Amino acid sequence: MTFREIELADERIWLLAGGAVFLPETQTLVVADLHLGKGTSARTRGLLLPPGDTVSTLEKVQCLVEDYKPQLLIALGDSFHDVKAGERLLDIEKTMLRAIASQTSILWITGNHDALPVPEIAGEWLEDYRSGNLILRHIPSETVPMGKAELAGHLHPKIRMRIRGHTMSRPCFMKGPDRLILPALGSYTGGLDVTDPAFSSLFADGSAAYVWSADRISRVA
Repeated sequence: MTFREIELADERIWLLAGGAVFLPETQTLVVADLHLGKGTSARTRGLLLPPGDTVSTLEKVQCLVEDYKPQLLIALGDSFHDVKAGERLLDIEKTMLRAIASQTSILWITGNHDALPVPEIAGEWLEDYRSGNLILRHIPSETVPMGKAELAGHLHPKIRMRIRGHTMSRPCFMKGPDRLILPALGSYTGGLDVTDPAFSSLFADGSAAYVWSADRISRVA
């Protein structure tokens, strides 16, 4: 298991290879922007994307649950790509969700794609959640209360890097003094480059990106 420990608002946070977060004090696993059902949504509009994105995404979540054995799994919004994504779930996808729910409690944070609870899905639905000094929500807020820190998703941060003459774009964590934005875990999700103005307003006091490889998580100022 590859992780890197950081601290926000006196709370320990493990950044996990793959783009999730683990809170060791409360044994909580946090993921963002699964966008389950994005492939089937595209196909209803005539875009013939290859099938399998929901299964692939749930496999990532299942592996994280098996590795870290959390007491609570929190999904930071846009877990389902649209309000009818639950209706389009295949039997194998429903089985995988039930298997995850049998191993840990699940808290679904509402997002802009899934602003209302998806019926017949195990778990509780909330707009945000407090864990110690941490506030967990989908869309980053403009300001964070003094002494608190925020974990959010929504922006799908990616960083463009040049390595050995090759330019590549990689998903990453974005960290500032009082907030952390998680990358999207969904298999069909895109990303927003960290140089985008949407990030500059959130990290006026400076930021760092964290990217992962097979054996380490590296900080990029």
